[in-house]
Amino acid sequence: MNATPRRLGKYELQELLGYGSTGEVWKGVDRQSRQDVAVKMLHPDLLQNDPNFITFFMKEWQGITALHHPNIVQVREANISRPSESSNETTPYIVMDYIEGQTTLVKSIQRTSHMGMFPPVAEIVNLFTRVGATVDYAHEQGIVHNNIKPSNILLDIKNTTHLPAGEPMLTDFGIAHLPGNNNNVSTLYISPEQVKGEEANPRSDIYALGVILYEVCTGVLPFQGESSMAIMMHHLNTLPTSPMLINPNIPLPLSEVILRAMAKDPKTRFATATLLAGQTNNRREHSSHNCPPGIEPENTCTHPWNHRRSAR
Repeated sequence: MNATPRRLGKYELQELLGYGSTGEVWKGVDRQSRQDVAVKMLHPDLLQNDPNFITFFMKEWQGITALHHPNIVQVREANISRPSESSNETTPYIVMDYIEGQTTLVKSIQRTSHMGMFPPVAEIVNLFTRVGATVDYAHEQGIVHNNIKPSNILLDIKNTTHLPAGEPMLTDFGIAHLPGNNNNVSTLYISPEQVKGEEANPRSDIYALGVILYEVCTGVLPFQGESSMAIMMHHLNTLPTSPMLINPNIPLPLSEVILRAMAKDPKTRFATATLLAGQTNNRREHSSHNCPPGIEPENTCTHPWNHRRSAR
């Protein structure tokens, strides 16, 4: 694949937006509807790694194209480009809605929590309420994301009705399930059961959300290491440091919610993402009603990390 604009079926590819381990993402135009789209072209090598790839690919994306939710980047089509006069490659591709004026949660975290400037609790609760409802919707349709991470949560900065940073949009469903693409799951957010080689389940997604919540609230990841294997072993065997020991402004009840979402045993985690978000909100309200004397709820209780992280 190359960066030269070309046509793919009824789509005209105009601008290369990015590329990664699974392929390239282009901004394109549907020549029939004249609407902008995002086209993910998967590496042809994936077909060579598994003789049943095409069958699996077409079957897997039938369920994903059926997902219709305001906080999911809509997948319009999944198809295979056959060899032609202009190309001798067979290329699987996925066509999605193009979100104009978007960034990602990872960039938002880098600008805020990683710099010690933590978002107000109300914004964090709102973010996880909206993402949680989205994840639960997918689970109800029998779809496990399997690779939730901040870079897979787009923020539509043209829609700030509910969140100043932008409306969250979950993307990249199904990519981690592709045959020959097992290494695509981020080791920073992977669940213990996935490390053991077990199939991802809905509570694997809950674990990933817990890791993201940990990162947003503390400014650091729970596990780090010199290699991907070292990080995965931490997910499997190491208990995370209590968030309130890293950011002392985090109330104990909220710290407990984060750690429960990251429990090693899937059965100990929250059953749904909505329950996780709900408990985050409940702990926020509990904390605002139990502020120490002389501290107003609008300061360090309702918004316990509205200030810079303490020096460590």
